[in-house]
Amino acid sequence: MSEIDYQAQLDQLHAGKVKELIIKPEQFMDFQNVFQSYQYRSQIEGDAKHGGEIHYHLISERAES
Repeated sequence: MSEIDYQAQLDQLHAGKVKELIIKPEQFMDFQNVFQSYQYRSQIEGDAKHGGEIHYHLISERAES
């Protein structure tokens, strides 16, 4: 089990306290387990980057920029 509190990170992202979450390939499975049950996941989008990182952000943030 991961020591990283992905629920808290998602809450901060949803609340606008952070602009994006960067998830590394080795974190993906632990993060995905939390993300799949996250209440507001439909408001969050992930963009895959070179090297396997995924950058998650609020969909509304992307539309505004």
